[in-house]
Formats: sequence, C-alpha cells, structure tokens
Amino acid sequence: MKLALYLCLMAAMLHLPAAVANQKIEVQHYEAQTLVKTGQILSLDVTLSSIQAMCNGKLIDAHLYQYQSQWRYEVQIRTSKGQLVDLVLDASTGQLAKPAQLPASCSADKV
Repeated sequence: MKLALYLCLMAAMLHLPAAVANQKIEVQHYEAQTLVKTGQILSLDVTLSSIQAMCNGKLIDAHLYQYQSQWRYEVQIRTSKGQLVDLVLDASTGQLAKPAQLPASCSADKV
C-alpha cells in the first residue's frame, strides 16, 4: 500500500513541471516596474495608448502575467458603446494576442 502511494506521488511529481509551466503567474506592481525598466515589457500606459486608438473605452481591469514564458496583459475595457471587451495583449510589443481580431464592439478613437 505504501509503495503504491509512493509511486502515485512520484508520477504526479514528474508531471508537475509541465502543469506549472502552463499556469498563469501574475506579478506584483514592483515586479512589473522592474520589467518595464529593464525593457522586457512595455508599460501598461504605453500598451493601452496603442489599443485605445483601436478600441475606444474605459479601462475596467488589468493584470500582468507570464504564461509559457511570454508576458501578457489581460485587460477588460468598457467600450464607448457600453460593452465589456476582454483582450489579451503581448506585454513586450503591445500587440493584440487574443482574440485574433478586435471585437466588432470596439471602435476607433476619434481624434
């Protein structure tokens, strides 16, 4: 019985690194500042400025996390039409990662 339990635990530990690699790991504010200062990511302000030109609205929520060794911003925007839009942005380039295209509820910022 103990041997079976030991073998199950060992098998689970062998699969642990892959499971951990696929988790979103959110960072703290001071860690994000360090990433911006070292040039690994763009600041949220810079990233939002580029997205705002394509999807005008108000920022509701934002998170920075690392997923499969890539830095991502996950943002939620309330569009000028009142709809909530969830976007995932590449934090190193500011480009849209998900969805592949901006939703129809997004409208360009009128300058």
